Amino acid sequence: MAQYSYTSLNNMASGGRGRRILLILVVPVFIVGLYYTYHRNMYSKPVGGSQLTFHHNVNISKHDETMSTVIKALYEPILHPITQHNFTDEDGDTYQLTKAPRFREKLGKKVLVLDIDSRPLTGPGQLMNEQLEWKGMRPLAAGMLSHYMYAQIHGYDYKFIRAPDYESRWGTWVKVPLMKEALKTHDYIVFMDSDVVFHYPHLPLEWLMNYWNMTEETLVMMSIDPDEPQNYDSRGNRYLNTGFVIAQSSKRTQNMFRDWANCPSNTRYKDCSRWKYEMFHEQSAFGNYIRYDYDRPEDIRVLPCVEANGCPQAVNRGGCKGTFVRHYWIDKGAVTNALGDQVMQYFLPRLHQMYQEPARENIVDAKGFRLDGAELVELTPEEQEAHKNENVKNQKDEGW
Repeated sequence: MAQYSYTSLNNMASGGRGRRILLILVVPVFIVGLYYTYHRNMYSKPVGGSQLTFHHNVNISKHDETMSTVIKALYEPILHPITQHNFTDEDGDTYQLTKAPRFREKLGKKVLVLDIDSRPLTGPGQLMNEQLEWKGMRPLAAGMLSHYMYAQIHGYDYKFIRAPDYESRWGTWVKVPLMKEALKTHDYIVFMDSDVVFHYPHLPLEWLMNYWNMTEETLVMMSIDPDEPQNYDSRGNRYLNTGFVIAQSSKRTQNMFRDWANCPSNTRYKDCSRWKYEMFHEQSAFGNYIRYDYDRPEDIRVLPCVEANGCPQAVNRGGCKGTFVRHYWIDKGAVTNALGDQVMQYFLPRLHQMYQEPARENIVDAKGFRLDGAELVELTPEEQEAHKNENVKNQKDEGW
């Protein structure tokens, strides 16, 4: 990482309340008791259609029942390998690396997953409230908890920064100088708005950066916005969405974020002050000015909208279904369901296998009998043969 003087984020004290709340992962709590009754391998193939098979277990000490251990037990056996050539999603579509992977080992604490917000977030159902339950949780709290969980799964660093307010700018501007600050302490940062989630939490950031081809010269990665009239800049190009940003630390990256944060001063960029309050604020400033100043071929990696923006509810808006990264700007209320999906799509196959493996104990097959009033009468071999090809009688289809 580039060396230069800075005021470290480590010097900014974290609030105790924030630490306590961020330890609450609402959905997985119920996994603890169930998981500890079943220590054998309960998963034979990974979620998301990946072609690999994992057989190893994660051993859990009976003295360690922390949430971080439970998360590790749930996800580590099925993590997608960083250098794997391809990934097949839940729809059966396969995505392949186009060149030898640059990232071949886990980056760990070199990566910072970052949430930034200047609002108190202490109201009912909000992240910084002392009490937070699944029922009644606000969607944006679910989004930030999913970011925290993603960092826990892969061993990345995580910080929530409660930002000071800008006196004369729209609130979303605070993300720019604080991303700049975070890039002084970490090699890579992943900033997400609170309505953004990773759809496949078992898919490492390293694999995505290999797939999206982050080179040593790349400053930032951002997704392009849908092809709609409001998403075009003054030069006729579509905006890059600043709700999901992967940035790489360098002196040039620092300069870019500095120029971006200072854009509304009109010193370097004439008339940029209009974006202090006008939509889309810091995104419009980046799209109309910064991207054209930092225009070396590798400076800004533009990610496809279909892969890193939107969600299934927005698929009719330019195909932006959010294959890997979902941005629920069309329906922020769906973020809570997205967090549940991040857990349940991994937990359910294990629960199902746990249900089926001791089938001789759990499942009683009475198909070898017939009902005669209140009695079960065992079928003769001839009767069993005659019943083999009979359809189910007097029943509706499943689910009706």
